[in-house]
Amino acid sequence: DNFKIQGSLLATFINDKTKTGKSSDAVSALSPAIFVNWQPKQNGPLSLRTFIKKSFRMPTFNDLYYVDVGNAKLNPETAIQYNIGVAFDKHWDSNIFSSLRIQADAYYNDVKDKIISYPKGTQFRWTMMNLGKVSIHGIDLSAESELSLAKELTLNARLQYTWQKAIDKTDSESSYYKDQLPYTPEHSGSAIIVLSYRNTEFCYSTIYSGKRYFQQENLPRNEMEAWQTSDISLSHTFKINRNILRIKAEVNNVFNKDYDVVKNFPMPLRNYSIGIIYEL
Repeated sequence: DNFKIQGSLLATFINDKTKTGKSSDAVSALSPAIFVNWQPKQNGPLSLRTFIKKSFRMPTFNDLYYVDVGNAKLNPETAIQYNIGVAFDKHWDSNIFSSLRIQADAYYNDVKDKIISYPKGTQFRWTMMNLGKVSIHGIDLSAESELSLAKELTLNARLQYTWQKAIDKTDSESSYYKDQLPYTPEHSGSAIIVLSYRNTEFCYSTIYSGKRYFQQENLPRNEMEAWQTSDISLSHTFKINRNILRIKAEVNNVFNKDYDVVKNFPMPLRNYSIGIIYEL
């Protein structure tokens, strides 16, 4: 009961046809996977897991055919994924800590023909392209907890951090061999805190993205600064007979940070929104 193995096999067959222009080639693929999960103590809070999976990603319609962006010659992306992780999941009936869940995963992906969107030619002309061989290894950490602060007053907190090294191994003679992929930060994370009292919720969230590069060469002139934004929201739910009315007010980019996710495409500064949802 505390040791489980699961296997799967996915068969994919795709044949595109176009009335005008060149269509992509017909594709077929098999994607096997095996998953293992083990709890050292039956029904205990600790569990260990691992999996090996062959994944297959067919380019989307937009990737292949969208005007000025699509590339009908794109190859499907394939990868062998290896993962090992541990999870701790504990619940309490009479404690300020109602629940605590911690997860940690280490992974390695060996990717062929990775599909990326990348500016070629002028800076504002993006296109889809394949990278012949990409090696990705990283660590995902997350923690989530619920606290009972008082009667009907709860606090939920979620933290997530990712370290990822995604390097291009396509051509050993290129100037960007073993460099980090464009627009892929090595460090990133997020945090969310939700304070709930009866039908009212206050939420604070923040997202962090470390430095990254907007070109394939990891040179100082191609470096983009790290950025972090914070958002807050306040919502209240009203019950009207059998219907539900929810009103939510948000302030995004609270600290008015000036940042770019993509080079030369600045993101909005502080902005506000109000939403109303009525469920019949």
